[in-house]
Amino acid sequence: MSKKDSRHEKKRNMKELLATMFKIGCIGFGGGTALVPVIESEVVYEKKLIDKEEYTKDVIVANITPGALPVEVAAGVGRKVCGMPGMLLSALLMGMPGTFLTVLLLILINSSGIRVLQQILFASAGVTAYIIYMLIMYAKGTWRECRESGTAKSGMFFMFLVFFLTSGKELFQLFGINRTPIFDISTIDVLCAAFFIIFYTGGVFRWGRVIVSIIITVLYCLCVGKMHLISSTVVLGIIRLTMVVLSIYGLRTGIEGKIPFSWKSLKRLIREEVCWAAMFFLLSLPALLCFGKTLAFAGRGLISAVISFGGGDAYLAVANGMFVNTGMIGYDDFYFKIASVANGLPGSILCKILAGVGYILGCQSGGVWCGIFVALCGFACSIAASGGTFSAVVYIYERFENLQIFQVLQTYMRPIVAGLLLTVCTSMIYQNMSIACWYFWPLVSMVLLTFGIFLLNVFWRRRGVVRPLQMVLFSAAASLIVCNVFASIP
Repeated sequence: MSKKDSRHEKKRNMKELLATMFKIGCIGFGGGTALVPVIESEVVYEKKLIDKEEYTKDVIVANITPGALPVEVAAGVGRKVCGMPGMLLSALLMGMPGTFLTVLLLILINSSGIRVLQQILFASAGVTAYIIYMLIMYAKGTWRECRESGTAKSGMFFMFLVFFLTSGKELFQLFGINRTPIFDISTIDVLCAAFFIIFYTGGVFRWGRVIVSIIITVLYCLCVGKMHLISSTVVLGIIRLTMVVLSIYGLRTGIEGKIPFSWKSLKRLIREEVCWAAMFFLLSLPALLCFGKTLAFAGRGLISAVISFGGGDAYLAVANGMFVNTGMIGYDDFYFKIASVANGLPGSILCKILAGVGYILGCQSGGVWCGIFVALCGFACSIAASGGTFSAVVYIYERFENLQIFQVLQTYMRPIVAGLLLTVCTSMIYQNMSIACWYFWPLVSMVLLTFGIFLLNVFWRRRGVVRPLQMVLFSAAASLIVCNVFASIP
């Protein structure tokens, strides 16, 4: 291939990459893990920008890295397709649509913002049904892959174990059970338990180790579950120490292979971190010029992003501690304005919340434009912290990925993610039912609407008559029309 053809190919890949990331950012209702199959469908199968193994690696790293998961996956894909420019721009475009809409609705909140948000919620019901379809297809594809690779039993064990441990709250909400579930474990705790089982057993299911790992995992879940049936911090500490020791014991046979070191890789990491820092500074510069507390806000924003494990709900708790409990922003502004708007929009909660907090702080200090500039700073915090942490973890992961145990981890990471996605499915069904509750519609109406749009997507995909973007638009249009009809009925 000539240099001219190579440049043309890179430009074409860059255009496809950025258009794809922006599109996913626009339809990314559910955020976080829910977008894993959506991104995979676009960049692996539809556009063929990277292969499945490369994408799986990005998903593994993003799941063990704090920050905004969709932004991290986008950065990883962009890094492989178009280097550092692709990495930065992909991350920005993935987070931009939801952030822009959050700030826009906060600006309009006292005029037409509520009506605009209502229409977005109506359209989101259809997009949610489409994403539920994508999540179910991902789980189905996982089962097929496990069967073909001879890991059907162990793969399905991990998938349904993760679903069982994480779906308690969602299932109780869905069926109207007003009790605290025994098992409702955070994502990071589930990953800790899953990694312990994988490291200790080495992926080889010998009954002795399986029984020991299950007993310890159950005890761990009783400690960290919502009911805290074992509430002793001493017991939890002992269990965690036992898990670490047994994991190391199991790893002794799984560390065959060399751990490579390359100055080239280290220099690349340093360049990437400098790029993330430069992007953060450039986007934060307007806020530094007009808002006196920019450094304090940015510092808390960066810290909150770096310590944010466990998805949107977990970040709300982190942000509450960073901004509400410290008196930086009021309770009503945070929960009744920022959180309520952010939860109804596509994209990462982390990006939307930080931008929303920035807007409120800036607007109170210097008006709308100051609010926009500080919101941009908050957005920069979310992207730079997520991307910078992701780059560092990628560097560490690449040093160990050729070890035998990490090959086993790659085999079982997809079933683990599939289990998390099944939990997301139940949460998204409840989210659509909540729309009916807000407007006093019969719950069955939203259940039928969601199921109907889901079946339409199944029909369209099997016939191959429409492309994914058309499926999204048709789903959104169908729910928008039906919900407005419901709203017009007195």
